[in-house]
Formats: sequence, structure tokens, C-alpha cells
Amino acid sequence: MDGQGYSPIMLHFELFDAAYIENLNRFKRLALDHAKAEGIEVGKAIQKLVDEGSGESLLHAAATGGGYAPLHHAIYKGHLDIVRYLLEKGANADASSDGNYTPLHIVAKTGDTKIITLLLSRGVHIDGATRIGTSLQYAAGHGHRDAVKVLLDHGANPNPVIGQGMLRPLTTAILFESWECMELLLQAGANPSAESFGNTPLILAAKEEYVGVITRLLEAGADPNYKTNVGLTALEIAAMRCNYQIVGILFHVTSRIPTYPDWSIAGLMRHVHSDAYKTQREVYLKEKFQQAKSKGRDAFQEEQYLMAALDIYQKDPAVLSNMSACYARLGDGFNALEYATKCMNERPEWPKVYYRLGVALNILKRYGDAANAFNKGLTLDPRNKELKDAYMKAIEDRLNSIK
Repeated sequence: MDGQGYSPIMLHFELFDAAYIENLNRFKRLALDHAKAEGIEVGKAIQKLVDEGSGESLLHAAATGGGYAPLHHAIYKGHLDIVRYLLEKGANADASSDGNYTPLHIVAKTGDTKIITLLLSRGVHIDGATRIGTSLQYAAGHGHRDAVKVLLDHGANPNPVIGQGMLRPLTTAILFESWECMELLLQAGANPSAESFGNTPLILAAKEEYVGVITRLLEAGADPNYKTNVGLTALEIAAMRCNYQIVGILFHVTSRIPTYPDWSIAGLMRHVHSDAYKTQREVYLKEKFQQAKSKGRDAFQEEQYLMAALDIYQKDPAVLSNMSACYARLGDGFNALEYATKCMNERPEWPKVYYRLGVALNILKRYGDAANAFNKGLTLDPRNKELKDAYMKAIEDRLNSIK
């Protein structure tokens, strides 16, 4: 017990809670009281507290499930004063969670340029990557123009070397319609033909029929002859969507495709809309989907979670559920919750989705919300043992957290 009667575990929880709800005075008081009782500096007192309470370091990413520290959560909530205080007391500005999330990745998603600048002033690794991408990719994907600019101005690489499961910043900006971010990335030298998961930025723009984006990408040097993993160029995609404006733009810059007997705009349109071509494409696409789904299952079993999730059509509820499970297995509660929520929106009466929600919330130590999610699933499937066990465990965790 410290001088205020707190056990190490209880004070551990109180400090974490103060960081999350932005109660700086409470956080300081708890830390100072414990430091005084121990006769040591505040930063050392906090670390010693958690070493005693959980065998791990609070300030170095071990306070929460998945390795999230109070610094991560204070940043996620935008609590600048708490962030500054934690850094002043020795928190590691580059501390990473089990999923390689650093404080910079978290703030890139929220777009808080003051916290970004503060972290960069501490010399954090600007191009460090999670299993999904870099901080620049997160900022671009969330439409945070100012954050993208700050990161680029500080030397963030617009063409990062990506690994399996990662998206490029430019691809992400287009996927989420972050046009100002797209322009900043192109101006900074982002490769307009770089591929992510079988698609280039031009392919994505053709699929979504973004005329202005297509024109801008071509101006930046995008390759119009690139074919997707299902064998289509951007021109063919536009033709299949009957978008004559985009077809007119792309036809004159795309090399002739030998399988088309009449290489003209009219001939192209006739061919892609013929019954024979549609039947051929339908068979081909079904085969490719089954291959991808099989590949995804195999990858999941081999613990290549992100490849499994991202190889499959992402609006299917089962796929969204699997993506949530992938992130949960990686200890990434934020993204696990995001995809579980998307799955719930697609299929709200599916009991399994509430299990996914509960698991994600548990990772984030939101035990009360997790219990509510599991309970909702039980109202839909009262005999589900997995949900029952998870519900009881969430209640137990909640009670233990407030002892």
C-alpha cells in the first residue's frame, strides 16, 4: 500500500484512468503521492509501481492489453497536457504495442498536429510501420491534410517500403477520398503506379469513377496498362461501368489489348457488354474469389492474419468479422473494434458480431462495454457457450479492475 492506502494494482488502474479521461491534476497527485511515499522521482515511481503491480512497465507500453500504454490512450483522446507530462516524466515517445503501434501512429489517426509536432520534437521514428502501414498512411486515410503536411515536412517517406498486409499512403488517400492528402502526396513524389493488393491508384480511381483523380494521376505519370489480379486494365473497368467520359480519357493512353477484335471505343464497349464476355467474366471471377477465399483461410491458419483479411471482398459480413478477429489476434484493439462495428452495421442480428465487439473492447480494457456486447449477443443466441463464457469473464475483469 502507498501513503493513500492504494495497492499497486489499484493505483496502476487509477493512473491509467486519469490518463484516459484527461484529469491531469488527478494524475499528477497520484504520481506525486506515490513518489513521496517511495522517496524517489515521479517517473521512477510510476515505473516501479507498475513493475510491482503487473511485472511490466507502465511507461514502456505494458499497462493495457495489447501493450498499449497510458501515453497511447492519452494521445488517442487528444489530451495534450497529459501527453506532455508523461513525456517529461520519462515516457518512451516511441513505445510500441504488440501490433507495433507507436504514439505517432495513434495521433496520425486522430490528426492532432500539436501532439504530432511534440512527438517529432522527441525524435520519434517517423517511418516506423505497424502491420498495416506508416503514420503517413494513417493520416492520409483519415483525411488529415494538416497532419499529412506536417509529416511530409518532417521527412516522412511518401513511398515507404511496404510488407505483407500494408497499404501505401497514396492508395489509402484515394480509398477514403482524401483528395487534399492525395495532392500533397503526389507533390511530395508519391509513385502513382505503386501497387497495393493488386490495385494501383489508377485502378482504384477507375473503379470509383473519379474522373478528376484519373486525370491527375495520368498527369503524375500513372501507368494505364497495369492489369489487376483479375486481369483488367483501368480502361476495361471504365468500359464495364459504361463511363464514356473515363473511357475517352483512358483509351488514347492505353496500349491495344490483343483480345479485342475491334480496337475502338465503340468496339470496346460492344465487347465488354456482350453476353459471351459477361458469362466468361462471371465464371472467371467466381474462380478467383474462391481462390482468394481459400488463400485467406490458409493464411489465417498460418497466422498471416492481415493477408487473410485483406485478400477477400471487404463488405461481406463474414469477411469483416474475420478482419476483426485478425486484428484482435494481433492485439490491435482499435482496428478490431472498427471492423467489428462495420460488421455489426452490415448484419446487426448476427450473434457472432457481438462476440467480435466484446473481444475488441476487452483488448481496450473497456470491460463494461465488452460485457454489454457479449450480453447483446446472448439475447440473440441464449445457448451460445462462447458468448456466455466471454460475458462472465468480462464481468470478472471489470470487477477486478476496480478492486
